[in-house]
Amino acid sequence: MSASKPAILADITRYPWQRRRDYLLLVAAVAASDSELHPEELRLLNKWLEEFRLPAKSREYVLAVAHRKPVELGAIEKRLARTDLACSILLDMMGMAMADGVLMDNEILLLQGVAEALGVDPIQFDVLIEFVHSTHQAAQLTNPEPLYEHNIEAAFQLLK
Repeated sequence: MSASKPAILADITRYPWQRRRDYLLLVAAVAASDSELHPEELRLLNKWLEEFRLPAKSREYVLAVAHRKPVELGAIEKRLARTDLACSILLDMMGMAMADGVLMDNEILLLQGVAEALGVDPIQFDVLIEFVHSTHQAAQLTNPEPLYEHNIEAAFQLLK
């Protein structure tokens, strides 16, 4: 990507730790929304906790939410709606939802609710979820690596 071309994905590291925590709280909420916290979901969440460089207490809080500690999603969504992270958050939430290989109805409902709260157009949401689902299916055929190891930048090209 050239220096003059704007970045397609938001750089989460330029955000304060509170926004990075909020971002991962939404991701953890989708991990907790199905019947169990799958080992792949936990592995992915731990990977992101490292990359997001959160303070220890925030890490503990994110993990507690993943293990079904209640969290006020509305307040988090309000704070994040004022950022340019909406599509990035949704893609990571969708990747988390697919980490165990199954996209459950309750995960889809949570994703739709977050998308609406973040102001994502329903058509964009449909494109994103179809992309994530299709990419996951293709990855299972050709590569044992989970979806989140793949480049998702192509999804944003569709949204331009």
